[in-house]
Amino acid sequence: MDKNVWMVILVILLVVFVGATWYFYSGAAKCKTTAEDLGTKLQTCGAGLTECTTGAAACQATLADLQEICAPCLPSAGE
Repeated sequence: MDKNVWMVILVILLVVFVGATWYFYSGAAKCKTTAEDLGTKLQTCGAGLTECTTGAAACQATLADLQEICAPCLPSAGE
């Protein structure tokens, strides 16, 4: 084959290689950004869940205290 034909083939292969590299790199960068954003949201969710669990435990303790205090005043189920 002619030397110019090989040169054109090599240039086309180089363009395809550079295009594919850019495509995969930009996809990986977008994936990384999405993963970091998701990680931040999960940390926020975890903190909220911890706060909710602590509040529920405090509420449960308060209800148990109320039940203990009010038990003498409430009729029993057998009356």
